[in-house]
Amino acid sequence: MKQNKQSLCTIDTQSFGLIDGESATLWTLANRDGMQVSIMDFGAIITSIVILDRDNKPVECVLGFDSAEDYASTCYRTNNPHLGAVIGRHAGRISYARTQLNQKVFQLTPNLGEHHMHGGYTGFDQKWWSVSATCADEHAASVTLQLFSADGEEGYPGNLNVQVCYTLTANNELNVDFSAQSDQDTFINLTQHSYFNLALHENTVSEHQLWLLPQEVIVTDKDMMPTGTIAKASAALDFHSARPIANSIIDTAYVLPPHSANNIIARLSAPDTGLSMDVKTDAPVMVVYNAQNLPEQQVPQRKSLRPFAAICFEPQGYTDAPNQPAFPNNILRAGTEFKQHITYIFSRDPIQPIIS
Repeated sequence: MKQNKQSLCTIDTQSFGLIDGESATLWTLANRDGMQVSIMDFGAIITSIVILDRDNKPVECVLGFDSAEDYASTCYRTNNPHLGAVIGRHAGRISYARTQLNQKVFQLTPNLGEHHMHGGYTGFDQKWWSVSATCADEHAASVTLQLFSADGEEGYPGNLNVQVCYTLTANNELNVDFSAQSDQDTFINLTQHSYFNLALHENTVSEHQLWLLPQEVIVTDKDMMPTGTIAKASAALDFHSARPIANSIIDTAYVLPPHSANNIIARLSAPDTGLSMDVKTDAPVMVVYNAQNLPEQQVPQRKSLRPFAAICFEPQGYTDAPNQPAFPNNILRAGTEFKQHITYIFSRDPIQPIIS
């Protein structure tokens, strides 16, 4: 355990079980308001986010498991929904698992039929990260994890060093800060893949209210591959006026408006608990996914996995950018640094209305 007893925010560590014979460690950030965020060193996975609701009851706000073994089970890995993990080296789909950089073609691992998805068979969600720094004081508690991805892994060029810093503030904000450096030009597209459900016991997020700032989306074909076109969101995907998610099917890359880095771009609210979560980011795109393909799996003492059980907000770069000349690229040049920021802001009733 590492903490400052005089601080408002603390850090606790504990053994979390075994994955493939290796011991996993859980790092739990906590503040005096009763919010706790737990992170495992395998996959840099957020395993739990607990916050008190308006009735002072603790609410588990993300899907996950209470032991490392469950993340390594055959049942889970068969479908691998990437619960709470850092996704890389390139989040999202890359068509035909091929990229071109500096007049050279790179063949990536095809793990979605003939396409590449979420970094390949052994993406960053399946890697052991090491904790490089921790800090706790009256304002915040943070843990920084780092990962080395070797040249040629899953077909990507360059030796890549990646860092993610999770910071829980005294004001119930969870900040996620990515950084990365490579010794060769390479592609990078990182995101955080937590599945949120802010209700106390609700099995789906159908009654959650959703508001989204962006009104344009990346158009995809029948295989969910980008066509290279950006269009206005259809009525079914337009949440610019807050409304219940209901029976909507959302698996969509929303294009964020320019200069929206300091603005709220999404708000999720649960009527039964009064909990809300706002999202801010400096990424250009945010994939929103309400888990229609989530496999069914019972989780003792927690919300179980099932279709529509939660919703993901995945800020990132443009989907399939390496093969879409019209999209801004996701290239990290050698000798430069990649940086990206996400903030999840949790609150209880009443909250200020969004003016956009």
